[in-house]
Amino acid sequence: MDPATTARCRFFLSYAHSDPLNTSGNRDTDVWVRSCFDDLSAAVGALLGEDPATVGFADYLLAPGTDSKARLTEQLGRAEVFVPLYSPGYFIKSWPMRERAVFLDRLARVLPGEPDAARAHVMPVLWLPFPDSGRESEVRSALPLGAGIPEYAENGLRALGRLTPYRDLYAKVVDRLAHRIAEVTSRRRLPAGRAVPIDEVAVPELQSTEVPFVIAVSAARGEALTWKPHGWALDNPIAEYAANVAERLGLPTRVIERPGDLKALDGSPGVVFVDPWQPGGVESLDVLGGHLHRWTTPIVVADSGDPRYPRQGADLVARTEARLTGLGAARVYRALDVKQLDNQMPSVVSEARRHFLRRAAAQAPEGFPRPRLGGLDTSARRVFEKSDDD
Repeated sequence: MDPATTARCRFFLSYAHSDPLNTSGNRDTDVWVRSCFDDLSAAVGALLGEDPATVGFADYLLAPGTDSKARLTEQLGRAEVFVPLYSPGYFIKSWPMRERAVFLDRLARVLPGEPDAARAHVMPVLWLPFPDSGRESEVRSALPLGAGIPEYAENGLRALGRLTPYRDLYAKVVDRLAHRIAEVTSRRRLPAGRAVPIDEVAVPELQSTEVPFVIAVSAARGEALTWKPHGWALDNPIAEYAANVAERLGLPTRVIERPGDLKALDGSPGVVFVDPWQPGGVESLDVLGGHLHRWTTPIVVADSGDPRYPRQGADLVARTEARLTGLGAARVYRALDVKQLDNQMPSVVSEARRHFLRRAAAQAPEGFPRPRLGGLDTSARRVFEKSDDD
């Protein structure tokens, strides 16, 4: 049995994902979050005599292709302390706010009528300084961790960890947090319990937007809603997987179903997943003509482990990419296994968003607000599928 699922999960680290800075395919864009998690895990493990690899959890530990919603819900039902890294982005992105809501709901059920005991299991950290944003109570709740360290309140823990002159102060704050986690979880074990699924929990209204991230799938009729091109290596259908990635980056999503809905790509950033094996061949992609804007990224998805791939697949992928380029795609990605898909998806989402915002900023009339991307609207989660008849 996997020790990571049998050992006690002493803490769950929650944070707002940052956009990738480039399209290199490196998904580890929150390197300072990872460093903090590693340092905190080492400190908690040393205090409790436990394996640092099992004492905590952060979502970047999810394996490629994992059903992230199910796995996060499971971990939020096991964790004994919730450690949110508060930043301005934390409170405008649905994913971290959902994580917090799931844990608080569990606390209310496990410790009914014990608000002080429940509060002891939530240990907020000031990760980045806040502008005047109406979140003064949250900022105040994170300040006691840095008592006597004014640099923490002024700059946040991330800056202390990044800047060499402040490393000793960073280590002091992390050590203080580790002691608090060890003390609370040793004094009274928080029993594991059923958590509300992360996509069902109620959260406060967040920043809204009229501009969702659009996801389309061009595959055979009847397969688009359930298409899992890499078999059991991908837990969810690829459209749902992409929606999860976009939502973790703070974007509302819309998954479109019909060819007539492709016009949604004309006014929103988006991605189109293309099955090179779909009936009709590369000519079936002509329906995408006029919709492959600079802010629309096609990804040709195939399984390099398929026995057909060495004989036919590689050539078919190349011809599909050429057809998409001829239809106007500025750049075509390919994903030949789950790891490649997982590594590049955050960059694909961010690249499409950046190009859309540049276009919107250039075209918005003087005096009109620029479109923003963010918020919580996850409606219309459907898929466009290309049939033989269309």
